[in-house]
Amino acid sequence: MDVISINNIIRKDIPLHYREEFTGLAVLNNKRSETTENAIEFSLERTPFGTKEVEIKFVKAPDFPVIAAIRNLKDFILLIEKEGKLY
Repeated sequence: MDVISINNIIRKDIPLHYREEFTGLAVLNNKRSETTENAIEFSLERTPFGTKEVEIKFVKAPDFPVIAAIRNLKDFILLIEKEGKLY
């Protein structure tokens, strides 16, 4: 499951300075070249050790295996955050 993009990213307003929560529309491409759009909620949390943890939740249960999709989405989110495109 490849991540093409995450569209319509909206940041939620929460009082914690070390945690940011977002909603968005993940555009995913499976191995059969079928593209799907899935609503997701994700958070980016800075740990006391300086690392960043990403949690992802699909709003509606998808009809494909989610383990590979979540792994690739986490990598994609960390990449766009590092490039400054998440905010």
